[in-house]
Amino acid sequence: MQVNTHKIRLWYAHGVLGFAALLFAFLAQLYVLTPLNGIDMFGVSVSGEAHSITFLRTGVGAMFSSLLVASVTGLARPKLFYTCISIVVTTMTLIVAIRLFGLSVDGITDKNLSELRTESASWLIFLSGWLSYPKQNDSTD
Repeated sequence: MQVNTHKIRLWYAHGVLGFAALLFAFLAQLYVLTPLNGIDMFGVSVSGEAHSITFLRTGVGAMFSSLLVASVTGLARPKLFYTCISIVVTTMTLIVAIRLFGLSVDGITDKNLSELRTESASWLIFLSGWLSYPKQNDSTD
């Protein structure tokens, strides 16, 4: 029995982007609708003034909303799939790199290390989906 790895890789990549969409939907709604709840779990506080709360909505909320749009677009438009998963992987690469920069400049804390583990695991999952996605010149096995 011959296994069609092309289809398996395609389904895996789509599953990874589906996971990304769910993850980013949760994070986007958290930071857009209730930004104080989002940062409270990290022990971060803001002044509570309108501009500080809106800063979280527009900064963190917009980033996760953008990743959600890229993920959903990739799932809905097969011709854009590779571009969209590339956006997710690139953004997560930057998030992990900037987290590492923050650890080196700001110091290491348990919460930062916990976030680094979570972000790195997500990045590896997204990267595996990106790498597994069959390109046009791949054989159908």
